[in-house]
Amino acid sequence: MNPSIVLLPNWIGDMLLALSMVMRLPESRRSTTTLLVPEQMSSLVGVLCDLPRIEYSRKNAESRRDTVNAVRNGGFETIYLLPFSFSSAWFAMQSRVPVRRGVSREMRRFLLTDPLRRDAVNCNNEKLHHITREYADILDMPFCPPEEWNGIALEPDKRHTGAIVYCPGASYGPAKKWPHFPALALLQEADKIVVLGSRDDSESAQEIERMAPDRITDLTGRTSLNEVAAIMSSAHAVISNDSGLMHLAGYLGTPVIGLFGSTNPLWTRPLGEKSIGIYVHEPCSPCFCRTCRYKHYRCLGNITPSIVLDALETLCG
Repeated sequence: MNPSIVLLPNWIGDMLLALSMVMRLPESRRSTTTLLVPEQMSSLVGVLCDLPRIEYSRKNAESRRDTVNAVRNGGFETIYLLPFSFSSAWFAMQSRVPVRRGVSREMRRFLLTDPLRRDAVNCNNEKLHHITREYADILDMPFCPPEEWNGIALEPDKRHTGAIVYCPGASYGPAKKWPHFPALALLQEADKIVVLGSRDDSESAQEIERMAPDRITDLTGRTSLNEVAAIMSSAHAVISNDSGLMHLAGYLGTPVIGLFGSTNPLWTRPLGEKSIGIYVHEPCSPCFCRTCRYKHYRCLGNITPSIVLDALETLCG
């Protein structure tokens, strides 16, 4: 097989979903595949898979030029562009890799030597099948349903063995942030709970901790992605908004409940057979907006803590 390089998406959730498809390539292809990984996620990818990788740095023009040269000098025959952006196709053209394969959108068709027509259903914002189907098309491989992902073995952080992990954050916006984590913590009176997320999620963690101060460990803003992965590997289950951390739990194979509001689990449900995406349909959903145009957020609010507890019992009971 000719050597190829795969450009992974920038968002952690999309990156993990894409990585799950790359890792299911036939061994004959994986053995000649290199990953082009966003710099901030390179360390995590190194823990999650064994493929060689080049870091894609965007700090400044010089670092971007260094990345172009690293790819240009890598002897690759094909570059697979899993992001849908114009900038990714422009980068590929600059790298001079002979075959540039990706979805034809964002006015980038002229930059690709092997352009693919984007599925009309997903193009119309209906998004009725999982995004990994498009990644499979780009990678020119059979589609593997997300529920068939088996997870990976990772050294767990034994300090949190058996805990329930909450991930109350969502950088996308409030239309992805479930409001009932504190009420759920109050009901889970027999469980130890670890709250994970960025520093921006500390206020949410404090609201949860006030409901059950003796059972909460707040680690928001205090862990690297590698440390988060180790904690999730030891957890009994993860309960998360539709976010990158939800997809990390799914990639690891930890039982995970994903809470969907403005988004659609048909499009981005978490990986693995031990995962559940909870979604309460509203006439206006899924809208895929960052904020609710009607200001009611019922798509999230109508997911009650009891619904989540029932799902957890189904998943882990």
